Amino acid sequence: MDASAPRQPDEFFGTTIEFDDGTSYERCQSITDYRRDPGESRILYICRRTQKSGNGSDLTSQHSEQEEFVMKVKVQVPPRSASTDPKEPLPGPSETTAAELKALRLFRDSSAEGVPHYINSKCSPQGSDGPFPGGYISYTVMTKMPGQDLMAAKFWSLSDAEKEERRQAFLRVLKSIWRLGIAPYDCALRNVLWDPEQRKCSIVDFEHYHPAKDPINMHTTEEMQRWGLVQRPPPSHWAIEWGLIKEPGATY
Repeated sequence: MDASAPRQPDEFFGTTIEFDDGTSYERCQSITDYRRDPGESRILYICRRTQKSGNGSDLTSQHSEQEEFVMKVKVQVPPRSASTDPKEPLPGPSETTAAELKALRLFRDSSAEGVPHYINSKCSPQGSDGPFPGGYISYTVMTKMPGQDLMAAKFWSLSDAEKEERRQAFLRVLKSIWRLGIAPYDCALRNVLWDPEQRKCSIVDFEHYHPAKDPINMHTTEEMQRWGLVQRPPPSHWAIEWGLIKEPGATY
């Protein structure tokens, strides 16, 4: 292995993660590759609960032993040269993790459909074997949403009727989370899942969002364009001629 390569998170934490309430989860297979974000690395796993909390009062006791969840692990890493990454170890969690925890708890408390719910979380200092000793390592456990993301499902290869069915299902979920005050702006097909059995969409990844307006004012076509569910119209010739936008492929 290249000694200069960043360490994978699972090189320094165990297979079973115990949370502060005594609940523990076994991480199973990874569902994403290692990813480096500003100041931290991340990876997602499928996990299963192996032990309930001692008092039995946590929400995880409502789920079966074999039920699968998603565990997101984020680790503070040393700063890159000439970057704005934090230079000192931080207690965490990061701003994006804190934002997602707030959204997940809101979804759980409001019994929102089509979005993941909060299950458990933990943030603690790395040990001496971590990539940034003393920096944070955070774990977020959430419900696993069914289906395949629309990018992997080759959304644009589907029939017109299939695409329209998914668009309408997506809008129902998006409007419902706008009503809760959350408007995601990490808009991509990879964050939209389709469940072929229930014929429903779900939306995942709530690290980035703005306060939402009333969905009655939503411009649905523009929203679907932002998420990649509707193609944007080609630029007009006069806009290119007047320099308001660049001609596609232009390098000037």
